[in-house]
Amino acid sequence: ISISKVNPSAATLNNFTHSNMAEKPRAGRASIALLNNLGGVKAGESFTEKLSAEALAYFNQVAAKPFAQQAVAFLNAYWYEVGSQAEFIYSVAWDVIKYADMHSKGISLVFKYDEGNDLDFDIGLYFYEQLCKFCDDHKNAKFKEYTPSQPEMMTALKRKQELRDKVDVNFDGRVSFLEYLLYQYREVANPADFCHRSMSGPEEHPEIRKARLALEEVNKKIRAYEEEKDRLTKESQLNGGTGVKALGAKNMLAQIDSSPLKEELNKALITAEAAVRIATKKFGGVPVMGSNSEGGGSNEGALWWMNRDLEEKKRRYGPSKQ
Repeated sequence: ISISKVNPSAATLNNFTHSNMAEKPRAGRASIALLNNLGGVKAGESFTEKLSAEALAYFNQVAAKPFAQQAVAFLNAYWYEVGSQAEFIYSVAWDVIKYADMHSKGISLVFKYDEGNDLDFDIGLYFYEQLCKFCDDHKNAKFKEYTPSQPEMMTALKRKQELRDKVDVNFDGRVSFLEYLLYQYREVANPADFCHRSMSGPEEHPEIRKARLALEEVNKKIRAYEEEKDRLTKESQLNGGTGVKALGAKNMLAQIDSSPLKEELNKALITAEAAVRIATKKFGGVPVMGSNSEGGGSNEGALWWMNRDLEEKKRRYGPSKQ
């Protein structure tokens, strides 16, 4: 979360913004009949294969979650194939889709944004346009190494047809982050296979859930801190920055990093760091039933995302280095 205005070609994307934490889908286990039906589905094949009613319901449940949670669900399912692209997904694609959603809602300050879950086709076109623009900018050359993640250039007309015919898995006229990810990495992923892997994968372990909720608490503290900082900034500019109220606000603004709000944020970061460390130590690199190159999902996507998000939060809001 940042108080700065969002600009997809500037620091917002290059420095990575973060919001709500990822959650492993917690739908019930798939029925034996459904798993048998999907058992022969291979990643990368039959991208437009029709989903069964149960698989479609599960897909819609995941696609209704915030963008970050959709990304974690995808990475959990395809960690062994797509884990090398996680940094691009986190720091580029996730930022750009949030920016597109903010743009559509007329929001310019990140701390005022509640993360969405999908875009209409017109904003979907804008998302791809901004993503291509970001990847083509020479300042972002370091992301060129993520070859499978590079978006394909195409005309708006062709892109809209592609969104309608291929990307929009559930035919709701909207584009979720999950649909974008499945389409972008279609060489190794497809909707039916995603449902098979995720529905037969592990539930979220209590230790992982504890770490995720601790990071969500950090998000709340960041929001409170940024709201107060924004309020004081505006107040300090009243009457050209003169007067008792403006001067008082300036004084409080100068001391905000030693305020109770910042102390609460620091404590939340410490608690989250401990929870993430414990979850990572217990489950990082530990195989789970069905977690192989063609089997069920894993916890690796969730663990990577939490560690990456914690790193970013500490960089932005951790105690200042003396």
